[in-house]
Amino acid sequence: MTLIITGTYNNAVEDHRLKAFCLVVETKSFSKAAEAKFMTQSAMSYLIKNLEDELGVKLLNRQAKIIVPTPAGRLFYKHAKEILNQYKQMENNIYDLVHKIKGPLSIGASPTAATYLLPQVFLNFSQQYPDVQIEVSVSNTESIIEHLLRGSIDVGVVEGIKGKTTLYLKEIAEDEMVIIASDENPLARKNLLTPQDLISQKFIMPEPGSTTREMVDEFLHSSGINPDKIKISMTLGNPELLVRMVQAGMGISFVSKWSVFSAIKEGSIKLLHMYGKKLKRKFYLISPHEEPTTITARTFREFLKEYKFFIPF
Repeated sequence: MTLIITGTYNNAVEDHRLKAFCLVVETKSFSKAAEAKFMTQSAMSYLIKNLEDELGVKLLNRQAKIIVPTPAGRLFYKHAKEILNQYKQMENNIYDLVHKIKGPLSIGASPTAATYLLPQVFLNFSQQYPDVQIEVSVSNTESIIEHLLRGSIDVGVVEGIKGKTTLYLKEIAEDEMVIIASDENPLARKNLLTPQDLISQKFIMPEPGSTTREMVDEFLHSSGINPDKIKISMTLGNPELLVRMVQAGMGISFVSKWSVFSAIKEGSIKLLHMYGKKLKRKFYLISPHEEPTTITARTFREFLKEYKFFIPF
């Protein structure tokens, strides 16, 4: 998913069409590309058809359930990426020369960071730098790292980096994963849980392969629970929707304390506790190099490093 927060800067129409085409090629899907650009699928299809009609050449084919470029489409994609990169570099060089904080800022953020940590950051940053256009792509950590290494985003904000990485990391906040249940779940009345309590419950789990899912599986292992023995009623990648499913009684779950703060205040969600067990992780600002290449990205990095986050509880 991509969110565009606009100040006074506006992309040209051609820039918009090239970005849309590249997104369809990269996601292999009109629907996914449309979702990322906050457009309807029909609007995305119209943009591409408009390009094909203008060129008089077919650029994309549908094979099975995925979209693949034709030979002409692959050539068009290559040149489109070069044009977009040159356009961006031209702007960056000009703004660097005159020390002006203006232009696009591409950020990749994990769902929890995008939903709970960054909205107020973006508001404050946009108030201070109104000529910056913030483009936020929401995806998992693995995808964000891939986009960083490809150069399609400037910086990332993620949680729980696993293993070694060549990327520059800067810790910006601490997070804790907590176990939650609806206020009507019998476990909500227990002071401390046992491993057997967890095994008896249905779980709503983060997506397989996500950093959060790996952390949860490690936690279960350390508690003497085989993750394969857990009863999973649902798998979700959206932290807000996950909390709502727990509220509805679909099961218990591990979530970031940031995502459950409001529900706990309302009383519809209860925290569950295991003796001596805490699952903590860090939120990181990540970039390919310690010194971002654009003045806008450098400014945002320094802004975020000094930002004082509200601690939920």
